[in-house]
Amino acid sequence: MSWKCATCDKLFETIPEDAVLITKGAFSTVTVYRFADGEVHCLRRFMPMRLETKHKAFHKTKKVVGCEFCFPPPEQPKPEPPVEQVELFQAVIAALAELPEPQPELPVEVLAELPEIIEQEIEDESESVTTMAAAFKRLGK
Repeated sequence: MSWKCATCDKLFETIPEDAVLITKGAFSTVTVYRFADGEVHCLRRFMPMRLETKHKAFHKTKKVVGCEFCFPPPEQPKPEPPVEQVELFQAVIAALAELPEPQPELPVEVLAELPEIIEQEIEDESESVTTMAAAFKRLGK
C-alpha cells in the first residue's frame, strides 16, 4: 500500500519514521504529517486501480469513448496459410527457359564508331559559351 498527498499529489511508498503526526483525521482518511525536511503533507491511503476495475466502477452502464473495455479493438483476421502453386511455378520456369538469349542492342561496328561521335559532340559543345546556348544547339539538331 502506498500513500498519496492530497495537496501536491506526491506518492510515497511508506511514511518516513522521522515524520511527525500533526492531525489525524477522525472522519476523513486524510492524515497530516510534517517531514524532517519541513514539508507538510496531507497523506491518504492510495491503492491504484486496474483499468478493468475502473471500467466496472465508473462507466459500467454508460459507455465512454476511449475505454478499451467499452469499445474493444476489432480482432485482426488470421491470415490464410500460403497455398503452394507448384504448377504455376513450373509453367513460369518453362516459359523463362524458352526465351531467346538477349542480343546486344548495338552492332559491334556502331560501338566502334561511338568514341568518334562523342568526341565530335564534345568539340561542338565547347564552342557554345553558356549552357543555354548548348541546350538550344541540341534542339536544332
